[in-house]
Amino acid sequence: MPNHRAELKRFEKSITELSDALAHLGKGTSLRELILIIKRPGWTTPAELAFASSIVETMASQVASLERLQGDLLKGSQMVGLEARVGADVEETVAS
Repeated sequence: MPNHRAELKRFEKSITELSDALAHLGKGTSLRELILIIKRPGWTTPAELAFASSIVETMASQVASLERLQGDLLKGSQMVGLEARVGADVEETVAS
């Protein structure tokens, strides 16, 4: 049987690593460099521009999905055990 405390510790580490990676990604320095690159004369063909634009649009969509997932994860996590706490509060009120 897995050690629940150890699993939670690993999960916490995963959350921290994800948070750090998203914070680093959020600095946007690589994409600022891309803006400088695309301003160079003769940077690309119309086909290559369409390809690169599609990639940027997909990345933006994935960021929006991550934002929704993060919100859903937090909201759902806050609800865990809520029913038990509400039930205990009701029992406590009835007993009073």
